[in-house]
Amino acid sequence: MFNRFFRIICVLTLSCMLCSFSACSKEEETGAGFLFTCALPENPACLDPQYTEYDNANIVIANIMEGLMRLDKNGIPVEAGAESYTITDDGLHYMFNLREGCVWYQNGMREGTEIPVTAKDYVYAFRRLLDPVTQSPYAQYFSCIKNANSIMAGTMEPAALGVSAPDDSTVMFQLEYTNAEFLQLLALPCSAPCNEEFFLSTNGRYGLDAETTLCNGPFYITKWNYDAYGSDNFITMRKNKKHYDTDNIFPSSLQFTILKSQAAAERNFADGNADIIITESYPANYLDRKEYSVLSERAQTLGLIFNPENEILQNEDLRLAIAYGIDRASYAAVLGDDMTPAYGVIPPAATLLDSSYREICADEPMALPYDPERAAQLFERAANKLQLNSLNSIRILMPTTITDTDALLTICQEWQTLFGQYIGIEMVTPQEYDRRLASGEYSIALYGVHANRNSCYEVLQVFSKNKNLLGFESQEYNNIMIQLASVSRISDSVSLYNDAERAILDTNTFIPLFYKNIYLVATAGNRDIIFDPFSGIMDFRRAKHFSE
Repeated sequence: MFNRFFRIICVLTLSCMLCSFSACSKEEETGAGFLFTCALPENPACLDPQYTEYDNANIVIANIMEGLMRLDKNGIPVEAGAESYTITDDGLHYMFNLREGCVWYQNGMREGTEIPVTAKDYVYAFRRLLDPVTQSPYAQYFSCIKNANSIMAGTMEPAALGVSAPDDSTVMFQLEYTNAEFLQLLALPCSAPCNEEFFLSTNGRYGLDAETTLCNGPFYITKWNYDAYGSDNFITMRKNKKHYDTDNIFPSSLQFTILKSQAAAERNFADGNADIIITESYPANYLDRKEYSVLSERAQTLGLIFNPENEILQNEDLRLAIAYGIDRASYAAVLGDDMTPAYGVIPPAATLLDSSYREICADEPMALPYDPERAAQLFERAANKLQLNSLNSIRILMPTTITDTDALLTICQEWQTLFGQYIGIEMVTPQEYDRRLASGEYSIALYGVHANRNSCYEVLQVFSKNKNLLGFESQEYNNIMIQLASVSRISDSVSLYNDAERAILDTNTFIPLFYKNIYLVATAGNRDIIFDPFSGIMDFRRAKHFSE
């Protein structure tokens, strides 16, 4: 009897081992079941999608929550919480049909107690988003929705917003005017739904810890540990098996270590404590090494800006002389792989009609051409008017994160040849750079035009949002941006974007020099992480790991 029992136990044990081996083999073949780790430069502070303005928060939110749409690996909006949608011919009415089986989930929630995601959750989210009480940094994105501007101004109640729920499975949007990017906007983290009952139950603590964060995305938070004076700070997430697309969510878990700076995050990766890092720094130590893979996107345009309070540099002839004295063909020869010469404002990574905008609108005719004779004449005229004896006090302020300085030195040397005056370079830490810009303690600065989402419109909006810093004013630009905000088709915006770029460059308040890369560096074997170089968001739902 004992021998028979022993044989049965052996058979069952062997069967379990074979099943386990089979499961492991399958995971190795598909790349599923891996725990991905990365570092956040700071604590997200708040995971309320409608309120938070921190990039680190949006990285987390993009993995634990989702709205009606999401962006695929090509940056194209596809259905997420919505199963399908229709748009009326006039572009003013959008109807979304929700997927079946979408639920809210939280760590420790008992089987069968999940809360369904309904159309009312989307209505409540957008009312919160536009309510001036929320003070959402994203409200202006949705000013196209009917009554949105009146609600933001406080002259109408949020209930008047043109978002409605005819039933639990249907969300309707009525727009005041057409917006060709409306589907892209619905893919932003701030467009995630919000359950009103749960929100109110948190008593003002919504999204401040794991217990007050309700998830409907591919992952859910299991623990959020943060002590400002401690070092063991992290957010852990697990695959959401209640998600409608759970069979196509590949990682088992995610862990985001919370550090105190970008430099600390980069050291953490270099020390082998993370699988992925997003960085603006040129990743020389990781290129051409089998232990790493590097993705890059030219998502930033670097150019010269001039202190609006500096009377000398506000002289139009002097700025024109500086612009005409830039020989892009010359400094292209000394540039590394991190940057290429820029002639326009919108960087190549910005897409339009599923292509790079720069492939549709070539930028080379845009910036003023190199004209040394004219540059010298304009400088002489400016010097006489301003009674200039020397430019020795003028320096180009730039952050130390930009390590390829040879091209800028080449430009300065050309100016010295043309003007008989030398403009130097002053490199400071990123923190000091930001402080000096904010306080006006600079003469010229190398400034990065960088949008927080993949949108040509958002790139150009940088000049509206920072017009005081840049000393920028152009009625022509303002008129074009008004037109762009209400185009009904993306194709109608191409020529307008081109015109807006020219209007910016005509003022010479920003002189483009370089298109710069943003990088995603991963350890070997990690693939299919959706990476947005503009927002810094990484979507891990399709991420795979293969042993190499």
